[in-house]
Amino acid sequence: MNVLGIDIGGTKVKTGFVSNAIVSEKAVFSTPKTLEDFSDWLKDTLVSYEKKEAFQHVAFSVPGSVNESGTVFYGGAVPYLNEVNLPSFVAGLGLEKSLEVIVENDAKAATIGELTYGHLKGITNGAAVILGTGVGVGLCINGQLFKGSRYQSGEVSFMIRDRVLQDKDSFVGIGLSSVGFIKKMADILEVEDNGRLVFQALQKVDKDHPAYQIFQQYCYEAAVLCFDIQCLLDTEKIVIGGGISQQPLLLEMIRTGYKKIIETAPIIAQTIQPMEIDLAAFQADANLIGAAKEFF
Repeated sequence: MNVLGIDIGGTKVKTGFVSNAIVSEKAVFSTPKTLEDFSDWLKDTLVSYEKKEAFQHVAFSVPGSVNESGTVFYGGAVPYLNEVNLPSFVAGLGLEKSLEVIVENDAKAATIGELTYGHLKGITNGAAVILGTGVGVGLCINGQLFKGSRYQSGEVSFMIRDRVLQDKDSFVGIGLSSVGFIKKMADILEVEDNGRLVFQALQKVDKDHPAYQIFQQYCYEAAVLCFDIQCLLDTEKIVIGGGISQQPLLLEMIRTGYKKIIETAPIIAQTIQPMEIDLAAFQADANLIGAAKEFF
């Protein structure tokens, strides 16, 4: 059975046929700027994939809260999705056949994929931290995805990261935005705004270079987020996802930052048992795989 997965992010949209933990016919698009543009793009994309291979099911991964009917609230980095019921939206596109549609929050979708097939499989209490345009967290409590009373668990983009800061930089979603981080690094390193090129350039500078210092601080703040989640939920393991997680140096530096936090004071090391921090097994595909899980 083919499921068409559509992962809508603040910057890019990823698509592909999903079969259990395998994604094929992948494509990446710039996120449409308006609901009208999104409607045109979505219809064209559905028709295009139908020409490749017939499918009956569509699984969306989106920013924001998602209720049981598939309505998106507070669309985060894609605000025009607010109060859009995606199953009804797809039905109104005028396609030749009807499609079965499910919708899930992006971080929660990634967590479902990791719990089912990936690096959170078998974990009782854990989390997936997804670094993208904003920051999302999917929580696993007692072996189950925890959605919260208003479907808003894990919206850590709105957590305060620094009480001294008074503007939007005080929020986790700005300070740990991988998109913002890559752009800042690209400017300093004088390379194209592209994650792969940024990390290639980063590996050529010494540890005193401003870019390396920014990278170190970014990873330390990611480690602080992981540590805070552990203190709250006693997590056994946290996995890091999002496109930036494809860079091995990121995990190494986050682990270094986490170790530094644990060693800050003897009472921390005596009280908090170190947990494992790993990469999401499916990295940039995690959202697609998790969103489609309900169909299998």
